[in-house]
Amino acid sequence: MMDDLYPSPDGLTASLISERDGTPAPGEARDDGPLFVARVGCPVCGADRPATLYDATYDSPAVLRHVDSHYRRQGKVDHSLLRGVDFTIFECRDCALIYQKMVPAPAMLHHLYDRFIDPEKLKDHEHARLTLDNHLDVATRLASLLVRIGKEPKDATLLDFGFGYGRWARVAVGMGMQVFATEISPEKIAFARSIGVRIVDESALARMQFDIVHTEQVFEHLTHPVEVFDMLARCIGPGGVLKLAVPRQGRIRQLLRRNGFIDWSPYEKDFRCGAYNDYNAVLPLEHLNAFCRKTVESLARRHDLVVETGRYGGNAVFLDASSRGRFLASARHSARRLLKDLYVRVGPGRADTGCYVLARRA
Repeated sequence: MMDDLYPSPDGLTASLISERDGTPAPGEARDDGPLFVARVGCPVCGADRPATLYDATYDSPAVLRHVDSHYRRQGKVDHSLLRGVDFTIFECRDCALIYQKMVPAPAMLHHLYDRFIDPEKLKDHEHARLTLDNHLDVATRLASLLVRIGKEPKDATLLDFGFGYGRWARVAVGMGMQVFATEISPEKIAFARSIGVRIVDESALARMQFDIVHTEQVFEHLTHPVEVFDMLARCIGPGGVLKLAVPRQGRIRQLLRRNGFIDWSPYEKDFRCGAYNDYNAVLPLEHLNAFCRKTVESLARRHDLVVETGRYGGNAVFLDASSRGRFLASARHSARRLLKDLYVRVGPGRADTGCYVLARRA
């Protein structure tokens, strides 16, 4: 669980798993309806000739333990809901998207975000992230987008799609931007309004345009990413941009080939796992899609957009000299941002940056 992760439980359409002899099929609850649906073809380009990177079930020891490890601190896993469900990871040979074949249906999403992930624990987790360093980091990245569009905050509009608990939106409001978001939860709608965010219905987006369309850790969760991308691409105003930030694919191909699936989650170790952090790209149940630059360029061509490498804030150095500890911490933080920017802009990460800015052709 990283950044603002809430996917929408609406709009799932795919082949349903059928019942046999009155017994729920794998992954299907008798009362709630199908818990999983199978995606047919690549959910980005539609090609149907994938390479199989990994093939097991949620019952297999490694996947079962990985799921337990990931949600241990977040809620309670009900393995009966996962019984016999395929856990197959494909790679599209055309656009290089890595994606899971079986995805949670609306009924399973309710279990996932009410039980596997305790909403109160999630709220506490998000609240704990509202640190000084976090606000500086978000403000720096938003500033780079404002520089890109050539506008001052007071003159800019931003759509925060994937609002969550407003980690990005509240900083944008504080900078002076007009901030909009989509949300269906009454609690989150009330919270959004309390911090100055205007809630709009998704149906209204077809008639609206924004200087910055902002998505942070959203597209990896979507069963149908193309439908959402098309909706958001149409919202880009003249001279505006769409920011798309997702987990990097990294070395997940090599890791799966060498190790198969590991029986623990990098999340439980706070992502201090070196190369093994890249298993986050294919997190069971949640990270349904793993993008690279080639995949994003496939999406961009649908609307004649140009793909640029997003910035991680390395262009701005902030040093806090209020104390020795703060100075060292701020220096480390600035150095990490700079090295990450160098890695994705001039280093080997150019084809898989994890942060993309899409703009209309001049």
